[in-house]
Amino acid sequence: MTDTLSCPFLELISDFPQNLFVLKHPPSGKFGCYCHKGVHGLAVFSSESGAERFAEWIDLGGMECLDVSFDEAREIAQARPLPIVSLMLLDDLSDPEIHFVR
Repeated sequence: MTDTLSCPFLELISDFPQNLFVLKHPPSGKFGCYCHKGVHGLAVFSSESGAERFAEWIDLGGMECLDVSFDEAREIAQARPLPIVSLMLLDDLSDPEIHFVR
């Protein structure tokens, strides 16, 4: 009998790191999101400095940067209301890596 992983080839088909950085506004509970070519997603970054640079574009003071796992980021994205349907790795804003969560 063999054990089956839910997605054993995730690292082969995705450029997403296992640890990501997201932006959260603690007073409101809002997270940093982005829209690329009509697809809305939770903004995620492979580095804290990338997330902090993105926070400068958000017109909402007090954003905090959280270090989360890939699975935690998926859960955050899934809990966001529509139209958020993905995680967007925004290390390159002109060509984000998109992972759909619904």
